[in-house]
Amino acid sequence: MPLPARPACLLMLSLPFCAAAQAVDTTPAPEAPAPAGLTYALGLAVIDSPTYAGASGREQKLRPLWSLRYGRFQISGARSSGLLGAPSTEKHSGASADLIESDRLSLALGLRFDNGRSAGDDPALAGLPDIRSTLRARLNGSLRLGGGFSTNLAYSADILGREGGAQVGWGLGYGWAPWPAARASVGVGATWADKRHMQTYFGIAPEVALRTGRTAFTPGAGIVDLNAGAVLRVPLGPRWALTTGLALSQLQGDAAGSPLTRQAFGATASVALAWRSR
Repeated sequence: MPLPARPACLLMLSLPFCAAAQAVDTTPAPEAPAPAGLTYALGLAVIDSPTYAGASGREQKLRPLWSLRYGRFQISGARSSGLLGAPSTEKHSGASADLIESDRLSLALGLRFDNGRSAGDDPALAGLPDIRSTLRARLNGSLRLGGGFSTNLAYSADILGREGGAQVGWGLGYGWAPWPAARASVGVGATWADKRHMQTYFGIAPEVALRTGRTAFTPGAGIVDLNAGAVLRVPLGPRWALTTGLALSQLQGDAAGSPLTRQAFGATASVALAWRSR
């Protein structure tokens, strides 16, 4: 299902600026492998995003960035994993280990802390139960297609049994160097979720509906969203870099039809300044 005219036009106008959003996995073409030994990066980001997936309200955050890598192992804060590699999204944050890394294929296994959602995040969620934080395991595979193109498939699941369910994300990306040392990427993708995840984030249980005066809603498994994004990283010296981005998401199916969804189209913009050890 194509993106509507307004989001499509916005994406074309915004490609030079870039971003990262919760549901977007742009799968940029990777850079050369990180140097051996210990490498780390620190930074600060300004982020403007919806208060939750499907919200009409927005919030602005000032967030510290950090990432640490040693050989095949990396640990990163939220939205920080791209500091030590090709520009990427926060979906790769947390702890990860490279299982396979070749010229064409990469496979990584990781763990990520999921903050869940609080009823206090937005007035539209008042009276709903909080979604508990949990730990998610993630298996991610990427294939370089040549010519700057790559594709990505990832599976993640709540391993603590806290109703987070499972998701599958697919992405197709294109990366290039708009000028020496700069890195840019654009991509499109889609996210699928199982019934448990859909019920937790987009459903309203009958007992909750009775207590809050809302309409009960029981979504099924299916496509959560179609998404697109762009990222640009510009060096400001041998160790400093400025990264900016824009990510767009259009909720689909039961996610779009949920009573909790006030606006199916969402956009997240970010600007980050970071220092890298080498």
